[in-house]
Amino acid sequence: MKVLVLSGGNHQFESSAAVINDFLSSRGDMSVTLTNDKNILASSELNQFDACVFGTGFTRTVRQEDGTLTRQPELTPKQEDGFFHYIHDGKGLVGIHGTAWWIGGRAVDLIGGHSNWHPPGSTFTVKIEDSEHSITQDLDDFEVEDEIYISAYDPYIHILASAEWHNRSHPMAWTKDYGKGRVFYTTLGHSSDTFERPAMQQLISQGVAWAAKA
Repeated sequence: MKVLVLSGGNHQFESSAAVINDFLSSRGDMSVTLTNDKNILASSELNQFDACVFGTGFTRTVRQEDGTLTRQPELTPKQEDGFFHYIHDGKGLVGIHGTAWWIGGRAVDLIGGHSNWHPPGSTFTVKIEDSEHSITQDLDDFEVEDEIYISAYDPYIHILASAEWHNRSHPMAWTKDYGKGRVFYTTLGHSSDTFERPAMQQLISQGVAWAAKA
């Protein structure tokens, strides 16, 4: 299968993208391309890939001259349109962490949920909720040092993993369909250290394979 890892500075994803590229490339069944050129989303070249790993998000925070913060689009309208059509027409999306941070409209429909708050980063246990799914197959509960996104989400998403905060369970990984395409999203991935963990590498690798319909 052919996989695109779209890197970029937003959410400091460039360091995580490099790690993801390395462990996916080490598999014998994946041909991986790493790029930070978002224009590929508006190009016919995108269609050669079975799945795209995306972690730079749909919006970014910009500080104005008066010190206030505003949210601005990370993608141009043409890039966004190309991306949404790519997935809707049957390709796969693996969304990482900031992909669902401060989003609205059709981005929420695509991902299946969103967040705009989290408690301070901490070390916590990721609990596998569905050990029968191909993405979480042979995975046990594992520990990470990361952020627990407090997400609002569509009740129809399929939750694969969760974490507890203040005695409540919060989804850390889920799947959903989007048109003819497949979406796998994980809230995890605040830093590249998360992706150095073997369990996380297995989760992402199996998530890519599932999204690509391999």
